[in-house]
Amino acid sequence: MTQRLEAVGVQNADNKYEWDDGSDHDDVTKIYVRGGNLGIVFIKFDYVKAGQPKRSFHGFSETGFTQIFEINHLKNEYLESVEVYYKDYMHGIQSLQFKTNLRISERIGYTNGKKYTLAVDGKKIIGFHGFAEYNLHALGAHFTKILPTRLEPKGGKGGNEWDDGADHEGVTKVHVRCDEEGIRNLGFDYVNKDGHIQEGECHGSDNGYMLEPFSINHLDKEYLLSVDGWYDETSGVIETLRFKTNMKISKLMGNKETGTKFSLGCNGMKIIGFHGFAKENINSLGASFKTLPLTKLEHKGKTNGYDWDDGAFRGVRKVSVHYDAYIRCISFEYDNEGLVEVLEHGSKVEVTGKDVEFVLEYPNEYVTSIKGKYAKLSDVTMIASLTIETSKRRTSLTMGNHVVGDNLVDFVLESKGCALVGFYGSCKFAAHYSLGAYSRPMPYLQDAEKLEAEGGEEEASSDNGGVDGG
Repeated sequence: MTQRLEAVGVQNADNKYEWDDGSDHDDVTKIYVRGGNLGIVFIKFDYVKAGQPKRSFHGFSETGFTQIFEINHLKNEYLESVEVYYKDYMHGIQSLQFKTNLRISERIGYTNGKKYTLAVDGKKIIGFHGFAEYNLHALGAHFTKILPTRLEPKGGKGGNEWDDGADHEGVTKVHVRCDEEGIRNLGFDYVNKDGHIQEGECHGSDNGYMLEPFSINHLDKEYLLSVDGWYDETSGVIETLRFKTNMKISKLMGNKETGTKFSLGCNGMKIIGFHGFAKENINSLGASFKTLPLTKLEHKGKTNGYDWDDGAFRGVRKVSVHYDAYIRCISFEYDNEGLVEVLEHGSKVEVTGKDVEFVLEYPNEYVTSIKGKYAKLSDVTMIASLTIETSKRRTSLTMGNHVVGDNLVDFVLESKGCALVGFYGSCKFAAHYSLGAYSRPMPYLQDAEKLEAEGGEEEASSDNGGVDGG
């Protein structure tokens, strides 16, 4: 079932220049936008349906700036919303900004006129419609429901099938009953779409003893990311479970850490529902996932020069800085779906400048915070230094100028329980004016030796770690 949001902007009364690409697509894959003195004068969309491409053109202009925003549907990236600024029929739409489940584009155009957002909670954009004469006057969209990712049950054989469904926003509490035979009973409390708590049905038998519930504070942006389990291949029973959020790890819930291990987890996604098989015991467990929220942290400093935007990645491998009195060049080495991607901004023009780099132990270490200083110089700001903190509680040396002064302002880029997975900012040649970041909740990991030593006896600590080994 698709949903159509009416076009935002201004159109003429007879609808003469109306266009509609329809909703018979799987995804939007690329957007070309051309802007001019009157606003957005031309737009082009690439779609995909059953692996086959389709392209549409709207508006007309041979001059102006052109920007392209690509959406990698092969990485399960999809378009969630478009922020639109529009003015009047003469000027039409002034600017567009696109948001996917993985990143946010830079703003294309100027923030003139009224603002409106094309978005439907829990749905993605699969087509556009609107009005275009000599420029783009109005823009609307077709939406369809985002289907959750489902991992089939893992564990032993036997039992009766159960399914809590996947129409939830998250998990807020885990209830476990066990004895020497393994996990006897399992139940979950969920957060509904409206933010209310739904007590889930318990699965299994009433045998065994009830463990202390494992609570997940969804109000504090804590999310259940993965589950580790151990099951006995002979009896077909899950014996032990351990749950991991972006902020903590549960103690072992069960009688022993033996048997065959399995893991339920999807990189960059949170668990929103469980299913499996059970009768007198819990035999197997599966889960449904939804993409974790991506946040674009507000940039620090005053934007000037040219905007740049790296988007979001799985993680950061290395940060390199070239500086003298101020930072002149910043280079980020990202993990792009297992491939290394290096993006550099600024210029190494100063012969007397110094180079410094900070290497992370990726994928077992994430950037959790960047602290820095920028100088206020008349009508601009200049980034002077950066210091990186990681999920392993390591802190880099100061990358940049160590001097202090009345014109220096401290800033911090961080979000609790999250990793910084991409950066954006503004610069011109060898001057960096501002810096911002993308953040996403990161999997939590204690050192393997520490987990082994703790077993099921100690509570998990609340410090942040790196990625989930499962």
